[in-house]
Amino acid sequence: MKLPLSPRSSLRLALALLPALTALPAAAQHSLYIGGAYFDIASKADALQGGPATPAPGVRLRVGDAATVGFGYVYRPVDRWAVELALGVPPAHKVYGEGVIQPFGQIASVGQVCPTVFVNYHLGQPGDRVRPLVGLGLNHTRFQKMRSTASGDAASGGPTTIELSDSWGLAAHAGAVWQLDPQWSVVGTVAAADVRSDLRATTRTASGEVVRTTRIDFRPVVYSLSLGYSF
Repeated sequence: MKLPLSPRSSLRLALALLPALTALPAAAQHSLYIGGAYFDIASKADALQGGPATPAPGVRLRVGDAATVGFGYVYRPVDRWAVELALGVPPAHKVYGEGVIQPFGQIASVGQVCPTVFVNYHLGQPGDRVRPLVGLGLNHTRFQKMRSTASGDAASGGPTTIELSDSWGLAAHAGAVWQLDPQWSVVGTVAAADVRSDLRATTRTASGEVVRTTRIDFRPVVYSLSLGYSF
Protein backbone atom coordinates (compact mmCIF):
# COMPACT_ATOMS: atom_id res chain seq x y z
CA MET A 1 0.00 0.00 0.00
CA LYS A 2 1.38 3.37 -0.97
CA LEU A 3 1.88 5.90 1.80
CA PRO A 4 -0.12 9.12 1.29
CA LEU A 5 3.00 11.21 2.04
CA SER A 6 6.68 10.61 1.40
CA PRO A 7 9.11 10.97 4.31
CA ARG A 8 10.26 14.31 2.92
CA SER A 9 6.67 15.55 2.61
CA SER A 10 5.93 14.37 6.14
CA LEU A 11 8.91 16.35 7.45
CA ARG A 12 7.74 19.46 5.64
CA LEU A 13 4.25 19.01 7.10
CA ALA A 14 5.62 18.56 10.61
CA LEU A 15 7.69 21.73 10.30
CA ALA A 16 4.65 23.59 9.02
CA LEU A 17 2.59 22.44 12.01
CA LEU A 18 5.26 23.32 14.60
CA PRO A 19 3.98 26.88 15.26
CA ALA A 20 0.48 25.51 15.84
CA LEU A 21 1.75 22.83 18.21
CA THR A 22 3.65 25.35 20.30
CA ALA A 23 0.42 27.33 20.67
CA LEU A 24 -1.28 24.38 22.41
CA PRO A 25 -1.45 24.31 26.23
CA ALA A 26 1.83 23.47 27.95
CA ALA A 27 2.38 20.09 29.54
CA ALA A 28 0.84 19.51 32.95
CA GLN A 29 2.69 21.35 35.70
CA HIS A 30 3.36 20.19 39.25
CA SER A 31 4.13 22.58 42.09
CA LEU A 32 5.07 22.34 45.75
CA TYR A 33 4.90 25.23 48.19
CA ILE A 34 5.73 26.00 51.81
CA GLY A 35 5.30 29.11 53.93
CA GLY A 36 3.52 30.72 56.84
CA ALA A 37 -0.19 30.55 57.64
CA TYR A 38 -2.19 32.53 60.20
CA PHE A 39 -5.58 31.25 61.40
CA ASP A 40 -7.85 34.15 62.35
CA ILE A 41 -10.66 32.50 64.32
CA ALA A 42 -13.93 34.38 64.86
CA SER A 43 -15.60 31.53 66.72
CA LYS A 44 -19.22 31.56 67.78
CA ALA A 45 -20.51 29.00 70.28
CA ASP A 46 -23.81 28.10 71.85
CA ALA A 47 -24.11 28.43 75.63
CA LEU A 48 -22.81 25.39 77.52
CA GLN A 49 -25.52 22.86 78.30
CA GLY A 50 -25.37 20.34 81.13
CA GLY A 51 -26.56 19.39 84.55
CA PRO A 52 -27.08 21.62 87.58
CA ALA A 53 -23.31 21.82 88.02
CA THR A 54 -22.89 23.83 84.81
CA PRO A 55 -21.01 26.98 85.91
CA ALA A 56 -23.82 29.45 85.09
CA PRO A 57 -26.31 30.25 82.34
CA GLY A 58 -24.81 31.96 79.30
CA VAL A 59 -21.29 30.57 79.66
CA ARG A 60 -19.65 30.21 76.24
CA LEU A 61 -16.29 29.23 74.78
CA ARG A 62 -14.04 31.28 72.51
CA VAL A 63 -11.26 29.82 70.35
CA GLY A 64 -8.07 31.85 69.88
CA ASP A 65 -6.01 32.51 66.75
CA ALA A 66 -2.92 30.49 65.80
CA ALA A 67 0.05 30.61 63.43
CA THR A 68 1.68 27.63 61.76
CA VAL A 69 3.62 26.38 58.73
CA GLY A 70 1.54 25.66 55.64
CA PHE A 71 2.53 23.55 52.66
CA GLY A 72 0.84 21.82 49.76
CA TYR A 73 0.81 20.41 46.24
CA VAL A 74 -0.72 21.84 43.04
CA TYR A 75 -1.45 19.91 39.84
CA ARG A 76 -2.11 22.18 36.86
CA PRO A 77 -3.24 20.17 33.80
CA VAL A 78 -3.95 23.29 31.71
CA ASP A 79 -3.02 26.95 32.02
CA ARG A 80 -6.14 28.24 33.78
CA TRP A 81 -7.23 25.29 35.92
CA ALA A 82 -5.47 23.57 38.82
CA VAL A 83 -6.19 21.15 41.65
CA GLU A 84 -4.58 21.98 44.99
CA LEU A 85 -4.12 19.98 48.19
CA ALA A 86 -3.50 22.42 51.06
CA LEU A 87 -1.86 20.96 54.17
CA GLY A 88 0.15 22.23 57.11
CA VAL A 89 1.63 21.59 60.52
CA PRO A 90 -1.40 21.23 62.83
CA PRO A 91 -1.95 24.57 64.59
CA ALA A 92 -2.64 24.67 68.33
CA HIS A 93 -5.43 26.95 69.56
CA LYS A 94 -6.01 28.29 73.05
CA VAL A 95 -9.61 28.19 74.31
CA TYR A 96 -11.06 30.79 76.66
CA GLY A 97 -14.32 31.10 78.56
CA GLU A 98 -16.84 33.92 78.35
CA GLY A 99 -19.23 34.90 81.10
CA VAL A 100 -18.54 34.09 84.74
CA ILE A 101 -15.59 31.83 83.83
CA GLN A 102 -13.74 34.55 81.86
CA PRO A 103 -11.42 35.37 84.81
CA PHE A 104 -9.99 31.84 84.62
CA GLY A 105 -8.17 32.77 81.39
CA GLN A 106 -7.14 29.90 79.12
CA ILE A 107 -9.28 26.91 80.05
CA ALA A 108 -8.31 24.47 77.28
CA SER A 109 -6.20 23.90 74.18
CA VAL A 110 -6.91 22.04 70.96
CA GLY A 111 -5.03 21.14 67.79
CA GLN A 112 -6.49 20.57 64.35
CA VAL A 113 -5.57 18.72 61.17
CA CYS A 114 -7.39 20.41 58.31
CA PRO A 115 -6.50 19.18 54.79
CA THR A 116 -8.39 21.05 52.07
CA VAL A 117 -8.76 20.29 48.36
CA PHE A 118 -9.34 23.25 46.03
CA VAL A 119 -10.16 23.56 42.34
CA ASN A 120 -8.49 26.82 41.29
CA TYR A 121 -9.07 29.12 38.33
CA HIS A 122 -6.20 31.40 37.29
CA LEU A 123 -6.96 34.77 35.74
CA GLY A 124 -4.65 36.73 33.47
CA GLN A 125 -2.63 35.41 30.57
CA PRO A 126 0.29 32.96 30.21
CA GLY A 127 3.51 34.85 30.74
CA ASP A 128 2.05 37.42 33.15
CA ARG A 129 4.32 37.91 36.16
CA VAL A 130 1.35 38.20 38.52
CA ARG A 131 -1.79 36.12 38.07
CA PRO A 132 -4.79 36.28 40.42
CA LEU A 133 -6.58 33.05 41.34
CA VAL A 134 -9.84 31.99 42.93
CA GLY A 135 -10.71 28.53 44.21
CA LEU A 136 -13.53 26.50 45.69
CA GLY A 137 -13.05 23.29 47.61
CA LEU A 138 -13.79 20.89 50.44
CA ASN A 139 -12.31 20.99 53.94
CA HIS A 140 -12.01 18.18 56.47
CA THR A 141 -11.03 19.17 60.00
CA ARG A 142 -10.10 16.61 62.62
CA PHE A 143 -9.35 17.82 66.13
CA GLN A 144 -6.55 16.40 68.27
CA LYS A 145 -4.59 16.97 71.48
CA MET A 146 -7.65 18.34 73.27
CA ARG A 147 -6.97 19.02 76.93
CA SER A 148 -8.33 21.07 79.78
CA THR A 149 -5.89 23.30 81.65
CA ALA A 150 -5.64 23.52 85.44
CA SER A 151 -7.72 26.69 85.22
CA GLY A 152 -10.25 24.86 83.08
CA ASP A 153 -10.50 22.05 85.61
CA ALA A 154 -11.05 24.60 88.37
CA ALA A 155 -13.77 26.37 86.38
CA SER A 156 -15.47 23.05 85.60
CA GLY A 157 -15.27 21.72 89.14
CA GLY A 158 -12.84 18.84 88.57
CA PRO A 159 -10.59 17.03 86.07
CA THR A 160 -12.15 17.41 82.63
CA THR A 161 -11.73 15.57 79.33
CA ILE A 162 -12.76 17.14 76.03
CA GLU A 163 -14.01 15.65 72.77
CA LEU A 164 -14.71 17.47 69.48
CA SER A 165 -16.42 15.93 66.48
CA ASP A 166 -14.85 16.04 63.01
CA SER A 167 -16.05 18.63 60.51
CA TRP A 168 -16.67 18.56 56.75
CA GLY A 169 -17.46 21.81 54.95
CA LEU A 170 -17.02 23.98 51.90
CA ALA A 171 -13.94 26.18 51.56
CA ALA A 172 -12.99 29.05 49.27
CA HIS A 173 -9.91 31.15 48.73
CA ALA A 174 -8.55 33.95 46.57
CA GLY A 175 -5.04 35.20 46.00
CA ALA A 176 -2.28 35.68 43.48
CA VAL A 177 0.84 33.98 42.15
CA TRP A 178 3.91 36.14 41.53
CA GLN A 179 6.17 34.27 39.12
CA LEU A 180 9.83 34.98 39.92
CA ASP A 181 11.13 32.74 37.12
CA PRO A 182 9.87 29.58 35.34
CA GLN A 183 10.38 27.47 38.48
CA TRP A 184 10.04 29.75 41.50
CA SER A 185 7.05 31.80 42.63
CA VAL A 186 5.55 33.57 45.63
CA VAL A 187 1.93 32.72 46.44
CA GLY A 188 -0.39 34.67 48.72
CA THR A 189 -3.97 33.63 49.55
CA VAL A 190 -6.84 34.37 51.89
CA ALA A 191 -9.09 31.37 52.62
CA ALA A 192 -12.28 30.72 54.55
CA ALA A 193 -13.96 27.44 55.48
CA ASP A 194 -17.14 26.19 57.09
CA VAL A 195 -15.88 24.42 60.24
CA ARG A 196 -18.42 23.38 62.90
CA SER A 197 -17.95 20.89 65.71
CA ASP A 198 -19.89 19.45 68.63
CA LEU A 199 -17.96 19.64 71.90
CA ARG A 200 -18.48 17.28 74.81
CA ALA A 201 -16.70 17.97 78.11
CA THR A 202 -16.82 15.37 80.87
CA THR A 203 -15.89 16.48 84.39
CA ARG A 204 -15.21 14.05 87.25
CA THR A 205 -16.57 15.42 90.51
CA ALA A 206 -17.00 13.97 94.00
CA SER A 207 -20.66 13.29 93.24
CA GLY A 208 -20.06 11.71 89.82
CA GLU A 209 -19.54 12.75 86.22
CA VAL A 210 -20.93 15.98 84.78
CA VAL A 211 -21.29 16.22 81.00
CA ARG A 212 -21.49 19.58 79.27
CA THR A 213 -22.03 20.12 75.55
CA THR A 214 -21.98 22.94 73.03
CA ARG A 215 -21.65 23.51 69.29
CA ILE A 216 -18.82 25.69 68.00
CA ASP A 217 -18.78 27.48 64.65
CA PHE A 218 -15.07 28.22 64.20
CA ARG A 219 -15.44 30.59 61.20
CA PRO A 220 -11.71 30.56 60.33
CA VAL A 221 -10.06 32.95 57.89
CA VAL A 222 -6.57 31.79 56.93
CA TYR A 223 -3.92 34.16 55.57
CA SER A 224 -0.94 32.48 53.91
CA LEU A 225 2.25 33.52 52.14
CA SER A 226 4.37 30.80 50.56
CA LEU A 227 7.31 30.09 48.29
CA GLY A 228 6.49 27.71 45.43
CA TYR A 229 8.57 25.52 43.14
CA SER A 230 7.23 24.14 39.84
CA PHE A 231 8.51 21.14 37.90
